[in-house]
Amino acid sequence: MIDWKLDGFLPTQRQPAPKVETAGDRDVVLARTGAAAIDLFVCYVLLEFPLIYVASVLFSGPYEALGGAVVPLSLLVLLPLYVTYSFTFEWRYGRTPGKVNRGLLVVMADGSQCTLRASAVRNLCRYVDLLGVPPLVVGLGVALATDGRRVGDRAAGTIVVRSTAPADLETAVTADADTSAAARASGDEKN
Repeated sequence: MIDWKLDGFLPTQRQPAPKVETAGDRDVVLARTGAAAIDLFVCYVLLEFPLIYVASVLFSGPYEALGGAVVPLSLLVLLPLYVTYSFTFEWRYGRTPGKVNRGLLVVMADGSQCTLRASAVRNLCRYVDLLGVPPLVVGLGVALATDGRRVGDRAAGTIVVRSTAPADLETAVTADADTSAAARASGDEKN
């Protein structure tokens, strides 16, 4: 049961094919906002909050001394955590769990797989996106006014597009099995 619930969020090693022509679509921009919300939720609630709880138990004196500053401080810690999380998932899988759920994929402008360098650049530029202006305003403003690429995408040469991922688990399993069988067959031919 839990596997079925997580299937819409977990990226796989084998990336789906990108639909490069969808890079500037407004629905992709809105889907990116939803994906970012999901990823921020995962980072804060599933990753950072347990760490805050452990810190509050282990260091109860200093924790209580912080009082009302705990929440603002936790939000400051959230940004580097989110940047690292996004960098890692986009470099390894081309998408974060939020992007998987929204059917999005990060690729180079030519449609090839996102590289280590490109993922690092596009995610480090999140700090530029957040300078002095709420991120939602910057992200939506830039994306709606242009071709859908934020500052990080332009600097890294990446685009965010729709993917051709199978809509259901059975189709995905069949596609993976077909790919594995084809790989084994081509390996047998070489020997």
